[in-house]
Amino acid sequence: MELVKRIRGFAFNPSQEFAAAKKDTLMDAFKYYILLLAVLAAILAIVVAVAMSVVESMVELPMLGGLAFLLGAVTFVDILIIGFFAALYVIVGLHIWVYLFGGRKGLKETAKAVTYGATPCLILGWIPVANVIIGPIWSVLVIINGVMELQELSPGTAVLAIITAILVPVIVIVAVLAALAVPMMP
Repeated sequence: MELVKRIRGFAFNPSQEFAAAKKDTLMDAFKYYILLLAVLAAILAIVVAVAMSVVESMVELPMLGGLAFLLGAVTFVDILIIGFFAALYVIVGLHIWVYLFGGRKGLKETAKAVTYGATPCLILGWIPVANVIIGPIWSVLVIINGVMELQELSPGTAVLAIITAILVPVIVIVAVLAALAVPMMP
């Protein structure tokens, strides 16, 4: 029940929940994140396995037997690995900008802001459309609250740090893609 209370708190009352999370250890934050990530991975693995079972029954090829379970298992492991490394990437990338904008409470506090702030993405991650629009926007708003509370930054500074952390990689990727595309133009 405590987990549901925390999920509800981070999703609907992040300022208060982050104030309570100041006492949390980094391990507490990662356990929370990994647990929600594992639930999301399990749901997506089941969806993939069921979808593949439907395809197997429609195609009726005996050599496909067991493929649904295998793809479900691979999906589960892939989501765990990708989710773990994505969190590390976001934590380090965001912390650089948080630090440059004056956040001096340490990487641990940024990590807690990101891992707890990912709650909406992890809860909505299995729902089409919500997983690419609502979840990420909601998570960014929760992370802003986390950075404000845990790094003790003003709302404007927290927003600037997070927008910069999002825009700089996007600009770099667009520039690299444009540079790669120029030689291919007639």
